[in-house]
Amino acid sequence: MGVGVGSLVALQLLQRRPSLAESLLGNGPLAQAPELLSRATGVLPLPVAELVVAGFLVRQGVGVWQDLREVGPDPARGRWILASAGTRLGQDLGILTTLFVLLWGGHYARPDLPTRLGIPPAGVVEVDELIRLSEAAVAEANRWYLEVHGSRDAGVPTLPPDFHDLRRELEEGWSEAARRWGLPERSARSHGPSKSFVAGSLLRRFGVAGMYFPFTGESLVLPDLPGADLPRTKAHEMAHQRGWARESDANALAFLVTRESSDPAIRYSGALFLQGQLLAALARSDLEAARRVAAGRLPGVQRDLEHRALYWEVAQGWTVRLGRSLNNAMLRAHGIPEGVASYQGSAGILVALARAEGEEVLFSGTGPAGSAVPGLGESP
Repeated sequence: MGVGVGSLVALQLLQRRPSLAESLLGNGPLAQAPELLSRATGVLPLPVAELVVAGFLVRQGVGVWQDLREVGPDPARGRWILASAGTRLGQDLGILTTLFVLLWGGHYARPDLPTRLGIPPAGVVEVDELIRLSEAAVAEANRWYLEVHGSRDAGVPTLPPDFHDLRRELEEGWSEAARRWGLPERSARSHGPSKSFVAGSLLRRFGVAGMYFPFTGESLVLPDLPGADLPRTKAHEMAHQRGWARESDANALAFLVTRESSDPAIRYSGALFLQGQLLAALARSDLEAARRVAAGRLPGVQRDLEHRALYWEVAQGWTVRLGRSLNNAMLRAHGIPEGVASYQGSAGILVALARAEGEEVLFSGTGPAGSAVPGLGESP
């Protein structure tokens, strides 16, 4: 338990010294551990993460059962059982906390993506700029939807790409993005494959689409995610697997990785995410303008968004509130004061990147076939 407390103190010190965190976890002896761990667990088809969680719960439950058997009718039975169970739980949490800091928590202290790219913060983004970028993002999603389906509305939600093709394309996308943006070497290297949760139906009720489990180095996603969301979600969890802890960084990198793909379904997934981020930012400043821009979506794109909303209808009530609260507390404990709001921070990163490098880093202009999409002023 003392080691666990000490690791939390060490984490607070690392958060004040990003260069030290980088030397220890980004380039030092601990840098290779998560990668090696992900490759080791990647040879197994099932998620080892769920076995670890189950093992922890079983150990705690068996311990309490043994305590109940050993104490007997002693008057101090209740206090003894509580002390024994509390000590056992504290020991396990101390070990897990230490491993968590070494394998994951310390990565929050490393320099963030804008610092590595040398781009200044976006700061306040004027409404006119958000409108222009949101219009371009909606057009981009429309463009790649047409490339995927060949029509303005396929009549059914977009299906996910083939599993093996998706993994290959995303691995290549990470290699290209690392080369183009000068990311750490680990970002370009292959890790263990993304896996599907076995308990996906339960986690979906908590609003969990994907997760990186640092104790096994696995990136995990829901097995039945909407096809339009699956590639971008996998790329996001792969970002965590490669040591990018902040949600804003993982979101921005996931988009940049999808931009490197030759598969239009993967490009569409990234573009759909981008227009969602920019329209959400616009809606916070000018809701009516956001609605006008969103009206430019193709019917098929709108169908995919409605399918997403229907998929997440089960994530309501106390379960999703609990999931969000736990995630919010974890992020704040690791030096992210905005908590779950940091997921929206990728919009600012991508706006700043477009200012520094040109808007072509976000938008392709025309599809691979060279045909432009109908203008946003036309009826979709």
